Amino acid sequence: MLSEIKVLEKCNMRSNQTDYCPCILDGLMNSIGKKWTLSLIITIGNFGKLRFNEILNKLSQLNPNTLSDRLKDLEKMGFIYRKQYDEIPPKVEYGLTKNGRELYGLLIPLVKWSLKDHK
Repeated sequence: MLSEIKVLEKCNMRSNQTDYCPCILDGLMNSIGKKWTLSLIITIGNFGKLRFNEILNKLSQLNPNTLSDRLKDLEKMGFIYRKQYDEIPPKVEYGLTKNGRELYGLLIPLVKWSLKDHK
């Protein structure tokens, strides 16, 4: 409740149920607003666990350097985990963390909404 009050004060808003402060999204948008980030969350969420090349195959326009950068970002943010197996050749899988699965669940209605014919 205290953090909600601070956010409302920052946004210069009243505290009632119809006021939502967009300022709270600033940090989140800086994190997940980069190109390919939401696509990665959705793709990994759709398949559970994927390897690097599997992700590249599913998102064919994504280049390997950008994929590597986004995976590192998402891991730092706590949305995905990276599991490395001690094998030759090395095997690495990526999956969603609890927070990643929660975000994935929130994105599904947005994906469904975007499929509608919006004119």
